[in-house]
Amino acid sequence: MMKTALTGVMSASRDLSVISNNLANAMTIGFKRSTSQFVDVMGMSQNDRPGVDIGQGSLTQVVRRSDSQGNIKTTDSALDLALVGPGHFTFGETGPTNGESSYIYSRSGQLQITAQGQLVDRNSGRPLMALSGGKPQPINLTAATNGDLAGIQSLSINTKGVISVAKLDGTITPIGTLAIARFNNEDGLKNQGGAAFTETDESGPVELGRAGTNGMGVIRQGALEDANVDMTAEMLRMIQAQQAYNGNARALQTGSEMLRSSIETLTR
Repeated sequence: MMKTALTGVMSASRDLSVISNNLANAMTIGFKRSTSQFVDVMGMSQNDRPGVDIGQGSLTQVVRRSDSQGNIKTTDSALDLALVGPGHFTFGETGPTNGESSYIYSRSGQLQITAQGQLVDRNSGRPLMALSGGKPQPINLTAATNGDLAGIQSLSINTKGVISVAKLDGTITPIGTLAIARFNNEDGLKNQGGAAFTETDESGPVELGRAGTNGMGVIRQGALEDANVDMTAEMLRMIQAQQAYNGNARALQTGSEMLRSSIETLTR
């Protein structure tokens, strides 16, 4: 009984951790909620009681991420982007990568323009990537304005991710096209915290393309994708997980007390 109760405590504890992370990121733009999936440990046949199996508890089989679309909210900021449909924005890493290219994939499109003219993630400073010759390259507005960023009147990004700059002199200059990423196995991506992910062997290699083509989602400028977390549903799940934890903890304590009592009886 004690082993069964212990597996229940461990499974419930893992579930509480997953739910707590969902709730903690309920306001994180582009965050995707996760759920724990459990399996029963196969029962063991009792030699002295043929046909009777004793259950061995439960285990957390996998923590699976939900890639369902979050609510799209309008912000009217030209530097806010949302992806409606499959895919991820592609960002470059800012730190050392041991000489190798390293990219971050995210559904969060909160951007800003740096003093050097780069379009970067507002929170991490990672540069947003555009497609150039089939490869991702940082987006820099300096060349389009001859080094005069103050000459930019507006920045527009259409549904297919084409970036254009309108200058004060009335000219419109295309800058590039956003690199949208997708993977054969989205669940295989490694979570780097919040809404940031990296490629793994399990996810498969990245496939880069343009928004609105080959099954990729479309870009909506002036909007952001909320986390796909239903706080009411998560709170109900937390109550259930807490009840499961408490029930198994009590069973574990009862088993421990019974074992201690048996030992004391035998040693008298």
